[in-house]
Amino acid sequence: MLAILTSDWFRRIAMLLVLTMTTLSLVPKVEAGFVPTDRSFGPSQEMQELRAKDMATVKQALENKLVTERLSALGYSAEEIDARLAQLSDAEMHQLASEIDTLTVGGDGLGVVIALLIIVILVIVILKLTDTRITVG
Repeated sequence: MLAILTSDWFRRIAMLLVLTMTTLSLVPKVEAGFVPTDRSFGPSQEMQELRAKDMATVKQALENKLVTERLSALGYSAEEIDARLAQLSDAEMHQLASEIDTLTVGGDGLGVVIALLIIVILVIVILKLTDTRITVG
């Protein structure tokens, strides 16, 4: 028995089995199942509704006078814009619509007002801490 365990061919077979088992352990497990018919044919109703909502948001933004003027100044016609919008994927359309939703016309003035108030309060606190008086007149 010792002669068999120490033989060269037995070691080669053992190494081959170790390599085979290692290779088989690295293969990922794959599971399959049936797909319902409504999911297997084209986009779902929810995805179509989301794309329509996103398209309406983009169209509403394009109806803005400033946007229309800027696009026409860049040389785009309404037909070209519609053709390019039709080429966008669902994910790109959703990203564009969500970015349009985050934009505010003319910017947000509340942030500027808060920043100015913080600066004024800091100046008053520093002046109080240093016992400095400012007289105007």
